[in-house]
Amino acid sequence: MRHAIVDIGSNTIRLIVFDIEENSKNFKKVLNKKYTAGLITYVHDGELSGKGIKKLIKTLASIKNIVLELNVDTFSPFATASLRNLENTEEVLEEVKRELDIDIDVLEQVDEAFLGNVGIRSEIRVDRGVTIDIGGASTEIVYFEVDGPQEFINLKTGSLLLFGENVSRILPKKSEIRSIEKAVIREINSSHFSAKSNKLIGIGGTIRTTGKVIADLWSSDEEHFTLKDIYKLLDLINDRNTETIRSIIRINPARIHTLVPGIIILKTVMEKLGINEIQVSDNGLREGYLIYKVLEGNNEILFSK
Repeated sequence: MRHAIVDIGSNTIRLIVFDIEENSKNFKKVLNKKYTAGLITYVHDGELSGKGIKKLIKTLASIKNIVLELNVDTFSPFATASLRNLENTEEVLEEVKRELDIDIDVLEQVDEAFLGNVGIRSEIRVDRGVTIDIGGASTEIVYFEVDGPQEFINLKTGSLLLFGENVSRILPKKSEIRSIEKAVIREINSSHFSAKSNKLIGIGGTIRTTGKVIADLWSSDEEHFTLKDIYKLLDLINDRNTETIRSIIRINPARIHTLVPGIIILKTVMEKLGINEIQVSDNGLREGYLIYKVLEGNNEILFSK
Protein backbone atom coordinates (compact mmCIF):
# COMPACT_ATOMS: atom_id res chain seq x y z
CA MET A 1 0.00 0.00 0.00
CA ARG A 2 1.23 3.50 -0.80
CA HIS A 3 0.07 6.63 1.03
CA ALA A 4 0.81 10.30 0.35
CA ILE A 5 0.76 12.91 3.11
CA VAL A 6 0.93 16.63 2.27
CA ASP A 7 1.81 18.97 5.13
CA ILE A 8 0.90 22.57 4.24
CA GLY A 9 3.03 24.86 6.38
CA SER A 10 3.44 28.61 6.65
CA ASN A 11 6.63 28.61 4.60
CA THR A 12 7.01 25.16 3.05
CA ILE A 13 4.67 22.50 1.73
CA ARG A 14 6.03 18.99 2.06
CA LEU A 15 4.99 15.85 0.21
CA ILE A 16 5.86 12.57 1.95
CA VAL A 17 5.03 9.23 0.37
CA PHE A 18 5.01 6.14 2.57
CA ASP A 19 4.99 2.48 1.60
CA ILE A 20 3.14 0.29 4.09
CA GLU A 21 3.85 -3.39 4.56
CA GLU A 22 0.80 -5.52 3.84
CA ASN A 23 -1.26 -6.40 6.94
CA SER A 24 1.13 -4.30 9.02
CA LYS A 25 1.58 -0.85 10.51
CA ASN A 26 5.24 -0.77 9.54
CA PHE A 27 6.03 1.98 7.05
CA LYS A 28 8.96 3.57 5.29
CA LYS A 29 9.36 6.88 3.47
CA VAL A 30 9.97 6.51 -0.24
CA LEU A 31 9.69 10.22 -1.14
CA ASN A 32 10.17 13.39 0.90
CA LYS A 33 9.93 16.50 -1.26
CA LYS A 34 9.81 20.09 -0.03
CA TYR A 35 8.25 23.04 -1.86
CA THR A 36 8.95 26.58 -0.64
CA ALA A 37 5.63 28.39 -1.04
CA GLY A 38 6.10 31.14 1.56
CA LEU A 39 2.37 31.38 2.27
CA ILE A 40 2.96 33.53 5.35
CA THR A 41 4.38 36.30 3.13
CA TYR A 42 1.00 36.52 1.35
CA VAL A 43 -0.99 37.04 4.55
CA HIS A 44 -2.29 40.60 4.94
CA ASP A 45 -4.73 41.74 7.64
CA GLY A 46 -5.25 38.12 8.62
CA GLU A 47 -6.21 36.92 5.14
CA LEU A 48 -4.32 34.93 2.52
CA SER A 49 -4.25 37.17 -0.55
CA GLY A 50 -5.37 36.19 -4.03
CA LYS A 51 -1.72 35.77 -5.04
CA GLY A 52 -1.20 33.56 -2.00
CA ILE A 53 -4.17 31.37 -2.92
CA LYS A 54 -2.83 31.05 -6.48
CA LYS A 55 0.59 30.10 -5.10
CA LEU A 56 -1.00 27.41 -2.92
CA ILE A 57 -3.03 26.05 -5.83
CA LYS A 58 -0.02 26.03 -8.17
CA THR A 59 2.07 24.13 -5.62
CA LEU A 60 -0.67 21.62 -4.87
CA ALA A 61 -1.23 21.10 -8.60
CA SER A 62 2.43 20.09 -8.98
CA ILE A 63 2.10 17.75 -6.01
CA LYS A 64 -1.10 16.23 -7.38
CA ASN A 65 0.64 15.41 -10.67
CA ILE A 66 3.42 13.58 -8.82
CA VAL A 67 0.92 11.72 -6.65
CA LEU A 68 -1.04 10.57 -9.70
CA GLU A 69 2.15 9.28 -11.33
CA LEU A 70 3.00 7.30 -8.18
CA ASN A 71 -0.41 5.59 -8.08
CA VAL A 72 -0.91 6.13 -4.36
CA ASP A 73 -3.76 4.43 -2.49
CA THR A 74 -4.58 7.44 -0.32
CA PHE A 75 -3.84 11.17 -0.59
CA SER A 76 -4.12 13.23 2.59
CA PRO A 77 -3.34 16.97 2.45
CA PHE A 78 -3.55 18.73 5.82
CA ALA A 79 -2.72 22.13 7.26
CA THR A 80 -2.20 23.54 10.74
CA ALA A 81 -1.67 27.19 11.70
CA SER A 82 -0.83 28.11 8.10
CA LEU A 83 -4.54 27.96 7.18
CA ARG A 84 -6.19 27.59 10.57
CA ASN A 85 -5.26 31.09 11.70
CA LEU A 86 -6.57 32.85 8.58
CA GLU A 87 -9.66 35.01 8.50
CA ASN A 88 -10.57 33.58 5.08
CA THR A 89 -9.85 29.87 5.64
CA GLU A 90 -13.14 28.76 4.07
CA GLU A 91 -12.53 30.84 0.95
CA VAL A 92 -9.10 29.26 0.52
CA LEU A 93 -10.46 25.74 0.96
CA GLU A 94 -13.27 26.37 -1.53
CA GLU A 95 -10.86 27.73 -4.16
CA VAL A 96 -8.56 24.72 -3.81
CA LYS A 97 -11.53 22.36 -4.04
CA ARG A 98 -12.91 24.14 -7.12
CA GLU A 99 -9.59 24.29 -8.97
CA LEU A 100 -8.07 20.93 -8.03
CA ASP A 101 -10.83 18.84 -6.43
CA ILE A 102 -8.64 18.52 -3.34
CA ASP A 103 -10.01 18.58 0.20
CA ILE A 104 -7.58 19.98 2.77
CA ASP A 105 -7.96 18.77 6.34
CA VAL A 106 -7.36 21.83 8.56
CA LEU A 107 -6.32 20.49 11.94
CA GLU A 108 -7.49 22.17 15.10
CA GLN A 109 -4.90 22.86 17.80
CA VAL A 110 -6.04 19.86 19.83
CA ASP A 111 -5.74 17.59 16.77
CA GLU A 112 -2.25 18.85 16.04
CA ALA A 113 -1.17 18.25 19.63
CA PHE A 114 -2.64 14.75 19.73
CA LEU A 115 -1.34 13.57 16.35
CA GLY A 116 2.15 14.97 16.93
CA ASN A 117 2.26 12.99 20.16
CA VAL A 118 1.15 9.83 18.36
CA GLY A 119 3.99 10.26 15.88
CA ILE A 120 6.65 10.89 18.51
CA ARG A 121 5.62 7.93 20.64
CA SER A 122 5.73 5.62 17.62
CA GLU A 123 9.49 6.17 17.72
CA ILE A 124 10.37 7.04 21.32
CA ARG A 125 9.02 4.85 24.12
CA VAL A 126 8.40 7.11 27.09
CA ASP A 127 5.54 7.27 29.61
CA ARG A 128 5.60 10.95 30.49
CA GLY A 129 7.11 14.16 29.21
CA VAL A 130 6.74 17.37 27.21
CA THR A 131 6.97 17.71 23.44
CA ILE A 132 7.71 20.84 21.44
CA ASP A 133 7.19 21.47 17.73
CA ILE A 134 8.47 24.81 16.44
CA GLY A 135 6.83 25.79 13.17
CA GLY A 136 7.04 28.87 11.00
CA ALA A 137 3.97 30.59 12.45
CA SER A 138 3.19 28.70 15.65
CA THR A 139 4.74 26.51 18.34
CA GLU A 140 3.02 23.52 19.93
CA ILE A 141 3.92 22.43 23.48
CA VAL A 142 2.25 19.28 24.82
CA TYR A 143 2.43 17.53 28.18
CA PHE A 144 1.64 13.81 27.89
CA GLU A 145 1.30 10.80 30.17
CA VAL A 146 0.85 7.08 29.52
CA ASP A 147 -2.68 7.43 28.16
CA GLY A 148 -1.86 10.36 25.88
CA PRO A 149 -1.73 14.18 25.87
CA GLN A 150 -3.02 15.85 29.03
CA GLU A 151 -2.33 19.54 28.48
CA PHE A 152 -1.13 21.70 25.62
CA ILE A 153 -0.52 25.28 24.63
CA ASN A 154 -0.21 26.81 21.20
CA LEU A 155 2.13 29.78 21.01
CA LYS A 156 0.99 32.03 18.19
CA THR A 157 4.54 32.64 17.09
CA GLY A 158 7.12 30.68 15.15
CA SER A 159 10.58 30.96 13.63
CA LEU A 160 9.52 32.55 10.34
CA LEU A 161 7.03 34.92 11.94
CA LEU A 162 9.64 36.17 14.41
CA PHE A 163 12.17 36.63 11.63
CA GLY A 164 9.75 38.71 9.57
CA GLU A 165 8.72 40.88 12.50
CA ASN A 166 12.14 41.49 14.08
CA VAL A 167 15.10 40.84 11.78
CA SER A 168 16.36 43.36 9.22
CA ARG A 169 19.00 41.17 7.56
CA ILE A 170 19.77 37.44 7.39
CA LEU A 171 21.09 37.04 10.94
CA PRO A 172 19.63 39.08 13.81
CA LYS A 173 21.66 41.77 15.53
CA LYS A 174 22.03 41.72 19.33
CA SER A 175 19.19 44.23 19.73
CA GLU A 176 16.99 42.13 17.44
CA ILE A 177 17.76 38.98 19.44
CA ARG A 178 16.58 40.81 22.57
CA SER A 179 13.39 41.82 20.76
CA ILE A 180 12.76 38.21 19.73
CA GLU A 181 13.33 36.99 23.31
CA LYS A 182 10.87 39.57 24.66
CA ALA A 183 8.24 38.56 22.08
CA VAL A 184 8.57 34.88 22.98
CA ILE A 185 8.39 35.60 26.72
CA ARG A 186 5.24 37.69 26.24
CA GLU A 187 3.62 34.87 24.29
CA ILE A 188 4.56 32.24 26.88
CA ASN A 189 3.41 34.41 29.78
CA SER A 190 0.02 34.85 28.10
CA SER A 191 -0.48 31.07 28.07
CA HIS A 192 -1.21 28.79 31.01
CA PHE A 193 0.86 25.62 31.26
CA SER A 194 1.03 24.01 34.69
CA ALA A 195 2.61 20.65 33.83
CA LYS A 196 6.13 19.91 35.06
CA SER A 197 8.55 17.40 33.57
CA ASN A 198 12.27 16.92 33.09
CA LYS A 199 11.78 15.09 29.77
CA LEU A 200 11.55 17.24 26.62
CA ILE A 201 11.19 15.76 23.13
CA GLY A 202 11.51 18.01 20.09
CA ILE A 203 10.28 17.61 16.53
CA GLY A 204 10.49 19.73 13.41
CA GLY A 205 13.19 21.15 11.18
CA THR A 206 14.40 23.86 13.56
CA ILE A 207 15.16 21.41 16.35
CA ARG A 208 16.68 18.76 14.07
CA THR A 209 18.92 21.37 12.41
CA THR A 210 19.98 22.73 15.80
CA GLY A 211 21.02 19.26 16.94
CA LYS A 212 22.97 18.65 13.73
CA VAL A 213 24.80 21.98 13.95
CA ILE A 214 25.73 21.35 17.60
CA ALA A 215 26.95 17.84 16.71
CA ASP A 216 28.93 19.21 13.77
CA LEU A 217 30.64 21.90 15.81
CA TRP A 218 31.63 19.90 18.89
CA SER A 219 31.17 16.26 17.89
CA SER A 220 28.25 15.50 20.18
CA ASP A 221 25.09 13.44 19.70
CA GLU A 222 22.72 15.26 17.34
CA GLU A 223 19.70 13.52 18.91
CA HIS A 224 20.44 14.80 22.44
CA PHE A 225 21.62 18.27 23.38
CA THR A 226 21.38 20.57 26.40
CA LEU A 227 20.39 24.10 27.30
CA LYS A 228 24.08 24.77 27.86
CA ASP A 229 24.73 23.70 24.24
CA ILE A 230 22.07 26.17 23.07
CA TYR A 231 23.65 29.03 25.06
CA LYS A 232 27.03 28.22 23.52
CA LEU A 233 25.61 28.06 19.99
CA LEU A 234 23.78 31.37 20.36
CA ASP A 235 26.96 33.03 21.65
CA LEU A 236 28.87 31.80 18.60
CA ILE A 237 26.17 33.04 16.23
CA ASN A 238 26.00 36.36 18.09
CA ASP A 239 29.76 36.74 17.62
CA ARG A 240 29.37 35.90 13.90
CA ASN A 241 31.73 32.95 14.31
CA THR A 242 32.71 31.93 10.77
CA GLU A 243 32.79 28.17 11.36
CA THR A 244 29.36 28.27 13.00
CA ILE A 245 27.81 30.15 10.07
CA ARG A 246 29.46 27.72 7.66
CA SER A 247 28.10 24.79 9.63
CA ILE A 248 24.51 26.10 9.37
CA ILE A 249 24.89 26.70 5.64
CA ARG A 250 26.46 23.28 5.16
CA ILE A 251 23.73 21.44 7.08
CA ASN A 252 20.59 23.34 6.10
CA PRO A 253 21.09 26.54 4.10
CA ALA A 254 17.33 27.06 3.73
CA ARG A 255 17.12 27.73 7.48
CA ILE A 256 19.94 30.27 7.75
CA HIS A 257 17.44 33.10 8.36
CA THR A 258 14.91 31.31 10.61
CA LEU A 259 17.20 29.13 12.73
CA VAL A 260 18.15 31.77 15.30
CA PRO A 261 14.54 32.84 16.05
CA GLY A 262 13.65 29.14 16.35
CA ILE A 263 16.55 28.48 18.73
CA ILE A 264 15.45 31.44 20.87
CA ILE A 265 11.94 29.94 21.13
CA LEU A 266 13.46 26.62 22.22
CA LYS A 267 15.81 28.28 24.72
CA THR A 268 13.05 30.36 26.27
CA VAL A 269 10.64 27.44 26.57
CA MET A 270 13.30 25.25 28.20
CA GLU A 271 14.14 28.03 30.67
CA LYS A 272 10.47 28.59 31.52
CA LEU A 273 9.82 24.86 32.03
CA GLY A 274 13.07 24.28 33.92
CA ILE A 275 14.24 21.58 31.49
CA ASN A 276 17.94 21.25 30.72
CA GLU A 277 18.07 18.56 28.01
CA ILE A 278 16.13 17.77 24.85
CA GLN A 279 15.80 14.58 22.82
CA VAL A 280 15.15 14.89 19.08
CA SER A 281 12.51 12.75 17.39
CA ASP A 282 12.45 12.06 13.64
CA ASN A 283 8.75 11.19 13.79
CA GLY A 284 6.10 13.79 14.47
CA LEU A 285 2.83 15.18 13.19
CA ARG A 286 3.04 13.66 9.69
CA GLU A 287 3.74 10.18 10.99
CA GLY A 288 1.06 10.60 13.65
CA TYR A 289 -1.46 11.59 10.97
CA LEU A 290 -0.51 8.53 8.92
CA ILE A 291 -0.78 6.14 11.87
CA TYR A 292 -3.94 7.44 13.50
CA LYS A 293 -6.04 8.74 10.63
CA VAL A 294 -4.89 6.64 7.68
CA LEU A 295 -3.72 3.28 9.04
CA GLU A 296 -6.12 3.10 11.97
CA GLY A 297 -8.95 4.91 10.17
CA ASN A 298 -9.83 7.20 13.09
CA ASN A 299 -11.62 10.49 12.47
CA GLU A 300 -12.31 11.52 16.05
CA ILE A 301 -9.49 12.89 18.19
CA LEU A 302 -9.54 11.62 21.74
CA PHE A 303 -7.79 14.12 24.01
CA SER A 304 -7.55 13.52 27.75
CA LYS A 305 -8.63 16.49 29.82
